Amino acid sequence: MRANMKLRLRLRSRLSDALSGAELLPVWFVTALGPMAPSRNASDWMDAATDVLAYRVTHQVNDPVVALGAPPDGRAPRRAAWHEELTRELRRWG
Repeated sequence: MRANMKLRLRLRSRLSDALSGAELLPVWFVTALGPMAPSRNASDWMDAATDVLAYRVTHQVNDPVVALGAPPDGRAPRRAAWHEELTRELRRWG
């Protein structure tokens, strides 16, 4: 649990830096979440973006266009559940 929290804090910090700087965001990020946080619900958007980053890091997703990559097969139920949850969340922002 501590490792998960530490990862999320680092990812959120790096994301904040990228958003406040002049860095270009990856295509998958902009496609799924847009180029910046919305003026309303910015904290929820940041949570969703951090969750997607954590999923990509945890499961080594490197698809340049699709945020979550291909859906996992049925042999990984926890990953499949997380993928499904994030897919629903991304519909909110896309």
